[in-house]
Amino acid sequence: MKRISMITLACLLALSAATVSLAQTRRRTTARKPRAGATTAQSAETTASTARTAATRVAEQIKSLGKFLYLYGPISKELAASEAGAGNSGGQASPAATETMQRNRAKLREVFEGYRQQMDELETLFSSNQELRKYYPRLLGVAASAAQAENAVASGRYDEGGRALIDVMNRLTDVLLEMRSG
Repeated sequence: MKRISMITLACLLALSAATVSLAQTRRRTTARKPRAGATTAQSAETTASTARTAATRVAEQIKSLGKFLYLYGPISKELAASEAGAGNSGGQASPAATETMQRNRAKLREVFEGYRQQMDELETLFSSNQELRKYYPRLLGVAASAAQAENAVASGRYDEGGRALIDVMNRLTDVLLEMRSG
């Protein structure tokens, strides 16, 4: 049980680090008046910059999901085994073990909720930005898949939740590949 707690805590820290790194990707710019002949070049540069920033954000999400899924496999197996063990003992698990199991499950749900929120934000970014809208059809549904993963984990179906997050990661990879080629 202590091992599950430590691994879950490591996952939460990894998620927090990913969220902080995403927040730090924004750049400050100052507004300047464009010169008469430079507006077309600047708009093309702005479009490229927007796409580059969005691609970086998608890539960071893929990295974060990959790290989390690497850690999630052993965590989910241990949680499932401990819950099955508690169920086999006729509900006679010690109160401390039950509390630890519930706390770990809640932490895991928080991580999955964070990924769902990040996928919602990505979908909103791509749907609301004219330059990124052409990639939106491929991205559409990642938030729903992340919500499916969140619901699966909340109900103790850990394997299903992990598979749904793998689907999210695959879709993000497809979007990134399309952005790089087009």
